[in-house]
Amino acid sequence: MLLGTIVCELIGLGFLVAGYFLAVKKATNLLTLLAGYDQRRVHDEEALARITGPVLMVIGAYLCLAPFLADRFGPDSAFLPLGGLIVLGVIFVNMYGRLKGIF
Repeated sequence: MLLGTIVCELIGLGFLVAGYFLAVKKATNLLTLLAGYDQRRVHDEEALARITGPVLMVIGAYLCLAPFLADRFGPDSAFLPLGGLIVLGVIFVNMYGRLKGIF
């Protein structure tokens, strides 16, 4: 259980750091880490970084908390909402990006 907690914390910190660099520092070179990112289809890379960064930070924060929530409420109650959070984040980024003309 300790190894799983450490791995989950490290992945969560990675998401937090990537989200921070995208949202605050506007490090658009990190956009290449996104699955399906095609530079030719993106019209405004800075706007994409602004909306993707906070989503990654929320997912990273939840990943850091998930092992402790799993100990308290059980693994199903902790990790199933994480899947929903990821799906909602992807839908939000896609819908907002298409609405604002970023893609």
